[in-house]
Amino acid sequence: MEKLLVGKTAIVTGAARGIGKAVALKFAREGADVVMLDILEKELKESKAEVEAFGTKVEAIAADLTVEDLVMDTVDTVVRKFGTVDILMNCAGISREMPLNEMSMETFDKIMEVNLRSVVLMIKAVLPIMIQNKCGNICSIASGAALRGLPGSSAYSASKAALLCLSQALGDEQRPNGIRVNVICPGPVDTEMFQKSAAREFILKAGGDLFSPDTVANGALFLVSELSQGVSSQVLTMRGFNRW
Repeated sequence: MEKLLVGKTAIVTGAARGIGKAVALKFAREGADVVMLDILEKELKESKAEVEAFGTKVEAIAADLTVEDLVMDTVDTVVRKFGTVDILMNCAGISREMPLNEMSMETFDKIMEVNLRSVVLMIKAVLPIMIQNKCGNICSIASGAALRGLPGSSAYSASKAALLCLSQALGDEQRPNGIRVNVICPGPVDTEMFQKSAAREFILKAGGDLFSPDTVANGALFLVSELSQGVSSQVLTMRGFNRW
């Protein structure tokens, strides 16, 4: 079977582990050159070695994607080394579970910076390249919590809901430039973040579906490849029988 992303250069954020790592592996398997971004330098280096096994060009850059100058410099480096950016896959995210009245504004701001600000900065950095090319794909990982806020996760839910609406609006804005923008809202995914989640036991005891990162990566592959040509400003929900 012909590989779906041959000749494409993809940036994947949050690529050190979890969904981001699974996406990087999937894209490389399908022939893409992959740039892996994460703040977790040691884990990023280890994950890069796995992605390189598929034989495409792979670059791993440790950076704080909430800092505008660092984001711009990182994307400039990518363009110098790879020539262009065809795909931006936003997977970076954090969660801090507690009632809103117990959450400091510092914690609230941190969640918004990582889950929303970093995405906006990455998008603004790659958009001029994609507009010039008259094509491109931007896909972001939101959450089922974007569709129905969860108790104890008000800041996380709000950040992911904002990401969903941002993606829909951006897709409509950039349609004339041939740029497709979509978002994935997965249910519970078996990642390190979920394993630490206070909701984990509740969800598992309730018989909810638990997805693998690779399953979510399959959805991402669909949305950034020609398989989804014509699909933009859409929300792909991957929640199984979960209400979360």
